Amino acid sequence: MPKYTSIENAIEHLEKEGYTHRFIKKDNYFHCPEKELNFYTHELDITEAYRYENKSDPGKNAVLYAIEASKYGLKGTLLN
Repeated sequence: MPKYTSIENAIEHLEKEGYTHRFIKKDNYFHCPEKELNFYTHELDITEAYRYENKSDPGKNAVLYAIEASKYGLKGTLLN
């Protein structure tokens, strides 16, 4: 798995790999606003994860997930 210097670089690379949709965590499911679809955890696979830590401002720590909904042929990202 490649190492990226920023979240933006990772997102750019993932978009080139076909991860073009966004996922948003809701109460007990994940929502894809572009397709207006909801998914439960058993319907998704996390294929990659990148953790970014900001030592000077811990409030800016983030995790970027590359997610696939194989049944729908859908690939996207979730930024936590």
